[in-house]
Amino acid sequence: MNKFAVLLACFTLAGIAAGQAWQNGPESPFAYTRFDGEYFPGTAKVYFLGGRVGDSTTLGDIYSYTPLTGEYADVGVNMPIAVSNYDVCLLCDSHDLTNGDTFGLYIVGGRYDAAPNYIDSVQVYYPRSDTAEILHTDAFPGRAGDSVTVAPSAIVHDNLMYVMGGFSQATGVTSSQTWSFDPLATAGTRWSRLEDMPLARAYPIVAIVDSFLFSCGGDTWSSSWLYPRSQVQRLNLNDTAAGWTLVANMPDSNSQVRAFGFDSDDSGYFAGDIIIAGRGVWPDESTNCYIYEVESDSWDSFPRLAQRRRNHAGVYIPAEAGGTGVPGIWVFGGRQTYDTNRLRVSEYYITYAVGAEENASSPGGRGATVTPNPSRGLATIRLGPRAAGEAKLTVYDVLGKAVCSGRSDRGTFVVRGLAAGTYVIRLKSENGTEETKFVVTK
Repeated sequence: MNKFAVLLACFTLAGIAAGQAWQNGPESPFAYTRFDGEYFPGTAKVYFLGGRVGDSTTLGDIYSYTPLTGEYADVGVNMPIAVSNYDVCLLCDSHDLTNGDTFGLYIVGGRYDAAPNYIDSVQVYYPRSDTAEILHTDAFPGRAGDSVTVAPSAIVHDNLMYVMGGFSQATGVTSSQTWSFDPLATAGTRWSRLEDMPLARAYPIVAIVDSFLFSCGGDTWSSSWLYPRSQVQRLNLNDTAAGWTLVANMPDSNSQVRAFGFDSDDSGYFAGDIIIAGRGVWPDESTNCYIYEVESDSWDSFPRLAQRRRNHAGVYIPAEAGGTGVPGIWVFGGRQTYDTNRLRVSEYYITYAVGAEENASSPGGRGATVTPNPSRGLATIRLGPRAAGEAKLTVYDVLGKAVCSGRSDRGTFVVRGLAAGTYVIRLKSENGTEETKFVVTK
């Protein structure tokens, strides 16, 4: 029995089955496309570093989103160069050790104004000090036909940024190059070239699972047209010299959308999976989504987005952020048919079978309630009528690590001695599995 059948069974037991779907989140005050966002734990906010607002118009205004309150804000600072077509990567560097401002949101290259105005600059936004700058010592060296590229993809693993692909409209060449960037290396030496991808592509859809980097789909450029691909390649980040290998193709050609990877030891239902949020076939898009199981090297369909979109931001927001739709995968903005038809509504999909929102409104009462919540380290967990018979309860921290567990048929658990933070309670009984969040303060 493969995991997809098991997943369906889990969802059915939890009472949501096919009923769980993408849900609308708060609308943004900006309408960006060809952009990205990233969650920063230091402020518990998501940041968006500008984006395209028309066929040839790009803004550098930085916005934040606070999951706990559902509020957006213009941070008051703009990126030095307003660009589109970028990914955001959170890296720890040595920017300002004295004041602790050592975490930056990096973007590589991008397009400004009309094509083919592409840059190879690396720009960084520091959320703690609310400052943005250009990293003049280490421009991106990747090229396509000796020309600056646009639409490479970037992702982070173990504080190294991996950048791959891209194309040059000026030279008509698509890049297969792969590079790594070390933010803590000596200035001027931060880039290293790795093995090229077997298939050159722009806009590859990237995700990491268990130290393997997956490059899915993407486009090849030819004669003024972007041709979407279905091939999938992966690179072992613990042995990059071994190069890329091909794995199972996607069910359809796809490009210019977002992916979310979950390690095999993740505590959610998508452990060992990659979720692809959307389908882009230039110049159109659809609501189709896909899920890939690494272990079986197989693809299946996933619940569709509510809005067809591509060139949108994709952000995983953890439980620690609080608010609606966490922990969950989120998409923001993007376009429909034209760059001038841009979306403001966000969407999210909760990555646990039942989150706090569903528990609060489920028929027959919650499976478990926590009092007090927030607590100061001592809390009582009482089982509701849905938790029939003997129940097993496990408490996880925000990293997905189990911190305590136990069994009871008396309807009550007591937990104590927990450090400050946000926790997820997973309750398993004969009626299924449910999850509830609670907070410990000191």
